[in-house]
Amino acid sequence: MVISVNQPIKILSLSFLFIFLGFSGVERYLTAFFSEAGMTEVGFYSLILIYLFFLLFDPLSAVFVSKYGAKKCMILASIFYSLFILSLLSENVILIYFASALLGIAASFLWTGQNSYLIRVSDEKSYGAASGFFNSLKSLGAASGVLFLGFLITIFYFQLPFLIFSVFPLIGLILLLHLKDVRVEAKINRFQLLRKSITSKTALRLSALWFSLYFIFGLTIGIIPIQIKDILGIFYVGILSSLFFILAIILAYPLGKLSDIIGRKQMIIFSYILLILGLFSLYLSKSVFPLMVGILLLALIWTILRTVTIALVGDVATKNNLEFLTALFWMVQNIGVVSALFLSQIFKTEIQILYLISIFIVAIFLIILLPLFRLKIEEIREKISQEVF
Repeated sequence: MVISVNQPIKILSLSFLFIFLGFSGVERYLTAFFSEAGMTEVGFYSLILIYLFFLLFDPLSAVFVSKYGAKKCMILASIFYSLFILSLLSENVILIYFASALLGIAASFLWTGQNSYLIRVSDEKSYGAASGFFNSLKSLGAASGVLFLGFLITIFYFQLPFLIFSVFPLIGLILLLHLKDVRVEAKINRFQLLRKSITSKTALRLSALWFSLYFIFGLTIGIIPIQIKDILGIFYVGILSSLFFILAIILAYPLGKLSDIIGRKQMIIFSYILLILGLFSLYLSKSVFPLMVGILLLALIWTILRTVTIALVGDVATKNNLEFLTALFWMVQNIGVVSALFLSQIFKTEIQILYLISIFIVAIFLIILLPLFRLKIEEIREKISQEVF
């Protein structure tokens, strides 16, 4: 397979490989780490704080990324990924919660900057390919982090591995320094654009896709690692969690190119069907086989939708509203993560009920999306542009 992406996309992707080599490994073990210490709720509340502050500061991140550029915002944000990992070594709950909040704020700047930068330096006919390449490398880092950390934990427990992993985001920071700077040069009323983007009816309906995707992500970092630990043991948390990254490494780029050819909408609808099947399999997962089938299906869906949604932002945005729509979609998807984490905490002893609720939520959002997907992508972009301006 010939992979053709430009130099800025390669540098961006490699930097995120290192940032999430460090962070994703730690994140996937967070609830298991605190569960082993008899403080399971601390892991959940840390994750909730991360994604809650991510959600709250997403709108502000659009203003900063639009004004100061994605490069500067991503560089600043990457520092806090290392600081969060280091805070876990303190075992001070207040400090961990404070670091979680700061990481959430930083994540809003990092991801709004990433999506904005990728679209601005990519050709509009290859958003899917660029998104797929980025997702492959980022997932390679995350998968390596989960597996490597799992190996180190079995030998050294948690302290030394976490210290080692705090270094990797700083390597990503150094790579970000080599990016060229891109930003909106036109004089625009950023706060007005932000307000109109957040209240755009079409954009809000479309954001149901981001909610669904990251509601599932919330389950994969919240309740599913504990479910794996209870059924198979803590060693398999890393192995099965890494499927979400391994499939992305292998399939994200070809699936991204495929979405450039056949369109994003067809792939999204197909993914929703698989998503409901995957959740139903997890609903039945009192034994190994349905658990593994459900996780495999969710990993495949994550690969498809994570790749397609990054490209879809470019399809429906204009050069002036890109950062603001990006922030809206990230804000909604973080509502999905926080909702999943809260529900996981409430129903952690009644997992089957949690999965039934999840199936219902996904079905409702599919119903919301289907009428919108009867329109062409160009018509959706035009409707959003009219509502924002």
